[in-house]
Amino acid sequence: MSPDATTKYLFYTELAKLLDAGFGVRKAAGVLRDTRLPAAQASLLKDLEQGLDSGQSITESFGRDTTNISEMERGIIGAGERGGKLGQAFQHLADYFGMLSRARREIISGLAYPVVVLHMGFFIGTVPTAMMNGGKTLWGIFGSFIITLAVAYAAAFLIFLAVRAVLSLAPDNAGIDAMINRIPWIGHARRTMAMARFCKVYHSCLLAGVPMTETVSMASHASASGVVRDAGKRIAEAPKQGERIGPRLMESDAFPQAFSRSYAIGEEAGTLDIDLGRWAKLFQEESANAVRKAATMVPKVIYFVILLFVAYRIVSFFNGYYGGMLEMMED
Repeated sequence: MSPDATTKYLFYTELAKLLDAGFGVRKAAGVLRDTRLPAAQASLLKDLEQGLDSGQSITESFGRDTTNISEMERGIIGAGERGGKLGQAFQHLADYFGMLSRARREIISGLAYPVVVLHMGFFIGTVPTAMMNGGKTLWGIFGSFIITLAVAYAAAFLIFLAVRAVLSLAPDNAGIDAMINRIPWIGHARRTMAMARFCKVYHSCLLAGVPMTETVSMASHASASGVVRDAGKRIAEAPKQGERIGPRLMESDAFPQAFSRSYAIGEEAGTLDIDLGRWAKLFQEESANAVRKAATMVPKVIYFVILLFVAYRIVSFFNGYYGGMLEMMED
């Protein structure tokens, strides 16, 4: 099973702590192994140890299983390894996955009450109506309620699969990525998270002295955004043609104008390492706020839709109830 955000947050936090304390990667892996790691974290550690034993680099070792390690993680770890700043790289990843973990908890917490209300709506729409119509035993009514829930769960699962399929296409399809980014709250959160990933990898590559063409390519790919990746392919050509990257960024709509202007000025002033570090921190904070807002607003929208459904079921029930009474009185 692929490790979740919380698992990776804990894993990278412990690695960063050990490396900052002066431990080598192998010794840090040994210390972690002795702590009886959960299965998902043990899988990451196993990949690392097997790769190192076979003579691979740390980056190659972590990237043995592409289902466990993303492009962003490989980019930051690779830059940290090349620049001798692995502890800082692991801390970057710990901060990022910590933000994702908190956002996930907030979303789940926000959806709990709407889900309860939705189940009440199904109950109101099924049980009282069946009891009023008669002709069914208690077990028959209960069976109808279970079937209704099963159909609802199946529909929700199909919607989940469809959304997941669309999201999986977004990193390689600029059109789909741009379409998703237009969704209120969710789009803003995705854009800021993509920029946070872009800036983190870019900053790590700058500190490691990675060539600019490779830096742009690694950072844009790590963004997991089709829009940024598409723009990155064009921008990466600038160093090959002896041009500066700043003007290319300012010509592109894929990046915020404030960021592009700051990059162009920093490129002229020779302060890109400082500026990218500042932007990486800024975008991470902004993405955390955007995700927090989405986690607050999206459940409210879902709750409103569910309330409309429940109200419809209640009105339908009482219409049928009073309609039946009127028919009896007329007879």
